[in-house]
Amino acid sequence: MADSQAPGRQRRHGTVVPSRSDPLLRSMTEVVGGPLGRRTAPGRTNPGFFTVERVLVLMAAVSALLAVVSKGHCRQAGWTTPDQYSTVCWSEFPNSLGSHGLAHLFPFFTPGTTFDQPPLTAFIAGATAWLTGGVAGAARPLAFFDINAALIAAVWIFTVVVAARTAGRRPWDAAVIAASPLLWLAAYVSWDFWAAALVGLGLYLFARRRSVWAGFVVGLAAMAAPYAILVLLALVVLGVRNRQATALLETLAAGAVGWLLVLAPVMVSDPSGWGAYTASALTGPASPSSLYGGWNLIAARMGLPPLGDDAVNVLAAVLVALLVLAVAAVGLYAPRRPRVSQLAAAAVAGFLVVDKFTEPWHAVWLLPLLALALPRWRPVLLWQAAAVCHFIALLLFQGKVLGGISDQHAIDMPYFVLAAALAGAANCVVAGLLVRDMWHPRHDVVRRGGVDDPQGGILLDAALPDPPPKEPARG
Repeated sequence: MADSQAPGRQRRHGTVVPSRSDPLLRSMTEVVGGPLGRRTAPGRTNPGFFTVERVLVLMAAVSALLAVVSKGHCRQAGWTTPDQYSTVCWSEFPNSLGSHGLAHLFPFFTPGTTFDQPPLTAFIAGATAWLTGGVAGAARPLAFFDINAALIAAVWIFTVVVAARTAGRRPWDAAVIAASPLLWLAAYVSWDFWAAALVGLGLYLFARRRSVWAGFVVGLAAMAAPYAILVLLALVVLGVRNRQATALLETLAAGAVGWLLVLAPVMVSDPSGWGAYTASALTGPASPSSLYGGWNLIAARMGLPPLGDDAVNVLAAVLVALLVLAVAAVGLYAPRRPRVSQLAAAAVAGFLVVDKFTEPWHAVWLLPLLALALPRWRPVLLWQAAAVCHFIALLLFQGKVLGGISDQHAIDMPYFVLAAALAGAANCVVAGLLVRDMWHPRHDVVRRGGVDDPQGGILLDAALPDPPPKEPARG
């Protein structure tokens, strides 16, 4: 549990340019002139208008437009079944407008309403539905989608800028988010990217030593997607390791305040709605993309005994508990203190594997963390490719199940389960790479050159020295 800190005065580090240091990116940039040359060194040469952040914002804006194009068929023809599945343009936004009564109800505030999303997400959905109140007929789902897509695009750009500023001397790593193929397909599918943006903001605040505000923001994120609780867990574990438990408990308390700030109005206005959501979260059936749902699909086809809801709930609870213990063990006993983003990303990657409600678009939770924790383009692009295959396979499988369309425009169950298993394996590989980098920091590209942790914040104040090297035994 010993940590390291470079002795003496630390030298100033320049900005890292991935097109020079990353082998894959170096070869990919050949078509546009190759890596940045020495006369374009960031921080030393005046770039004029095209600063790093502005280039990243332009990349994110172009990607946001491409994401709209990917939903073009449904924007023109409407989100009808089976077309929205066979053309891979399904989105939760317009479908929720009708299925959850958002056209005339406000989730968690209209008594007796139910909504299968956390309260903060429900507030966003209700507010954007209210903004479309003046639009009538079939145009309203399109307006609802467009407003939510525009907000997600703004959040996307915000997340890129925040990640660039959180990455320290590696701002270009935020390009993993700005030009993400995963987000081209999944950004406008659900409200999950709001939680990812809040978690990114929380890590930025923590890196700036505003640990209480960081906890508050991550607590808000937990009311948009519960995985954010694992990020708070990672912070507390590292605080315990670094003998700063009191300071990190303040962060945890601030997270509880942020969580309660959203929950309190819900409990006052619609406690039954909150109770229904909680009951569904605890006892609801597993999604087809999860370990448990995938097994049940295979069991139904092969005549094997399926997992009942009680068995799924118990197994999922056990696996989540084991994940928490594993995160704590790595955080406490790795030879060198893990970086904040590394431990948080490993925890979220594990949660995507064991969560019984996992969906392919939940991969957007992990993407901003990977930009900070594993800034190597080859593994991150391969992981995104697996997530994209999972997303496409789910929609094509749903087209067969819900739309009853032919195999020419859909896929059968074994192919979907195979794609889901591939995505789960990719999450496991990413988690394994992160654990390897934490256990053997020589593999961590961020720590090369003597940099400790750009997101370390107050954890850097009490870094403990490494133990002296052992002398070889004399024979």
